[in-house]
Order: sequence, then C-alpha cells, then structure tokens
Amino acid sequence: MSEISDKVKASPQYPSDFDEYIDIESGLKRVAGSVKIYIKILHSFLATEELDKFTANLAAGDIEAATATAHGIKGMSGNLSLTKLYNETVAFETKLKQGVYESADKETFDAIAEKTSAYLNIMLAAIE
Repeated sequence: MSEISDKVKASPQYPSDFDEYIDIESGLKRVAGSVKIYIKILHSFLATEELDKFTANLAAGDIEAATATAHGIKGMSGNLSLTKLYNETVAFETKLKQGVYESADKETFDAIAEKTSAYLNIMLAAIE
C-alpha cells in the first residue's frame, strides 16, 4: 500500500466504502507512481465542468451530446481509477446509445458522481 493510501485511510473522514469509489493504487500506476501528477489530474477532474455539462445535455434533451459527454467522463474516471463512477458511466452511456435510459438512471449516476467528488476532496485533504 502506498503512502497516499495510508494517509487517506488514517483520515477521520475516511468512509468505509471509499475503496469502492477510488482505487488509489491503480490510479497511481496509471501515472507511473507520480503522486504529483496524480494529484494534479485529480484537481483537473474536480475542476472540469463535464458532470454539469452532462446534466445540461440531458435536461435539454440532447442525447447525442449527453452520450459524447458521458464518453468523456468514462475516459477521465477510468484513467483516474474512479471505479464506481467509471462503471456507472459505462452503463449509462450504453443506455443512452440504446435510447432506454430513465430518470432513475440519472439519479443513480448523480449520486455516484456526487459521492465520488466528495471522496476525492477527502482524499486530497488527507494528502496535501
């Protein structure tokens, strides 16, 4: 286990389901173990407006744009090893492509995205 994982797990805000949402070790491997790069990319992800853009696309009924945005979120979350968000985005993107998504799908996606962002903030607070 890395020093980052140890710091995050020692945090008083560390949630019991954290590892379902973020795989720190895998994320670090994707950036050749560079903590500095991983932190920088995590901040970029939090600063991106893709999640808001996705919501706006769906609200506007622009399924094509929503699908493209979901694809981008899928790539970012996969590269950062944001496991639960990645898996949910894969499922939602598939439903969008098939035209079979429901409002409950969006609610589930939103809950996972919100929790992932909160957990990223907990992680960053613990390691910075």
